Amino acid sequence: MAGIAAEGVSKSYGRGKAAFTALTDIHLQLGKEQIIALVGESGCGKSTLARLLVGLESPDQGKILLDGEDTSGWSYRKWRSRRGKIQAVFQDASGTLNPALSVYRNVESALVNLTALNSGERRERIEELMDLTGMRPALLKVPTRQLSGGEQRRMSLLRALAIRPDYLILDEVISGLDKISADAVLRVLEDYQQRFRCGCLFITHDKDSAYRLADRIVEMSGGRILRYAERVKEP
Repeated sequence: MAGIAAEGVSKSYGRGKAAFTALTDIHLQLGKEQIIALVGESGCGKSTLARLLVGLESPDQGKILLDGEDTSGWSYRKWRSRRGKIQAVFQDASGTLNPALSVYRNVESALVNLTALNSGERRERIEELMDLTGMRPALLKVPTRQLSGGEQRRMSLLRALAIRPDYLILDEVISGLDKISADAVLRVLEDYQQRFRCGCLFITHDKDSAYRLADRIVEMSGGRILRYAERVKEP
């Protein structure tokens, strides 16, 4: 079955009196060409779920499926072989970028590792995405460490989009950005999804952005899903 899914997923940290339950019996299905917004207050478990979906952590109970494959017990090597299918961008983009490399080399390295594009095709795709994101071409030559936090976030997003994955997990990618930068990111996501039709889980605490972008809204609180809602689109 195409899609990425959490089936009865629970996750706790610590033991005894120090134990903390981050997620309880989560059921979530993201299909191709679908945008789901996962909303809720800080600390409700949204980011924990994101890490489970992309294999950075494993659930204590339940399972994560990627296109029908149970990812339980997948090795790092097995996950790496599937990175062309699923990409993630987190609020702290610095962890996915090498500060010693230029912006271009950071983006190109993902294409070298996860696609079969030749050097000319890689450059063409990167330049196309720079245009889509409205970022100055001159930034490609800049060392990543010189970028602002907002620019690093947008560059990390561009790096993920360059792969053209089937699924994107975006965790608070507009949090902390000014209104203009946040709007630019949302426009990029809207344009990209219309062109390439990837499935997207957009994790945010900003309901206005969620309703702008998503086909379906999922609300979390205290590590549980409270409700699901379909967005009513204007004719």
